[in-house]
Amino acid sequence: MNPAQSYSDDERRHFLRYTRTPQWPMLQRFPIDDDGHLGLLAGMLASRPDTVASMIRAMHDETRARAARMLADDGYRSAVAGLRLRPDDRIVAVGDSITADRLGWFELLAASTGPTGAALVNLGVSGDTTADILERFDTLEAAGPGHVLLMIGTNDARFHGRAPGYRMATIAETERNLRALIDLITHQLGASITVVTPPAVDQDRIDASFAGAPVRWTAEAVAEVAEAVRKVAPDAVDLYETTRAGATAGFLEADGVHPTPAGHELILRQILDRLIRTR
Repeated sequence: MNPAQSYSDDERRHFLRYTRTPQWPMLQRFPIDDDGHLGLLAGMLASRPDTVASMIRAMHDETRARAARMLADDGYRSAVAGLRLRPDDRIVAVGDSITADRLGWFELLAASTGPTGAALVNLGVSGDTTADILERFDTLEAAGPGHVLLMIGTNDARFHGRAPGYRMATIAETERNLRALIDLITHQLGASITVVTPPAVDQDRIDASFAGAPVRWTAEAVAEVAEAVRKVAPDAVDLYETTRAGATAGFLEADGVHPTPAGHELILRQILDRLIRTR
C-alpha cells in the first residue's frame, strides 16, 4: 500500500480485518508494544492510530456479538461446554488469512468460551503457505501449545504472474511440508493436533475479483491441496467437502476465497464437532 494514498473506511476495515502485525514472524521475534503496532498499521493505512484502534475494537465487538447470538442456541452452547477447557489448556490456531480474520472462526471460538482461564492463541498470518508455517515454527514453539489447530494450504494453490503464472507450491511440496509440520508438532512439541482442509473456493468470483491482477487461485488447485491434506492426515476435518457444494450460498465473500462471517460460523461448528469428539 502506498502511504501517500487515501483509503476509504471500507478499504481500511478490509485491510485490518486480515492483518495482524503481532503475528508477523519478525515482529514476534523482535517484539514491539501495542502502541507500536497501532502506529505501524496507521502508517500503512495513512491513518491515525486512534482510528485504527477504533476499527479493531469495532470488529472485536462484532465478533463478540455474533458469538453471543450463537450461544443462544442450545446445541452450540452445549458443544462449547463439551470442550471442557481447563485453566492450563493452550489451544493455538495456525493458518493463513482464513484463521487470521478478526471476524473469523477462531476469534468466534475464543469469544464463545468465556472465563475458563484457558489460553486461545491465534497465530494466523495472511498469505501464509505451508512453507511459511514451517519457517516460523519457532513462533509456534514459543506459544507453548497443548493442542494445535492447523488449517493451511489455500495459498499453496495461489498463482503469481500473468497466465499461466507460477504456483506457490507443488503438491509434492505441500505434502512434504504438511508431514513435517505434523511431525514437529506432535513429536518435538508434544502437542496434539487437529488438521483441517482448506475450504472450497468459487472460481467465478475469483475470476471477477482478480481480473487483470497478477495473482489468482483456481478451484482445481485448491481441490488438489485438499486431497493432499486428506492423504497426509486421513482424519483431517474435511472442510473442503463440506463447503464444496455450497461455496456460493453465502459462504464466501465477493473475492471467492475468504469466508463471510456466516461462513466462519459453519467452519467453527464443524471444527468444534471434531474437538468435542476427540477430547
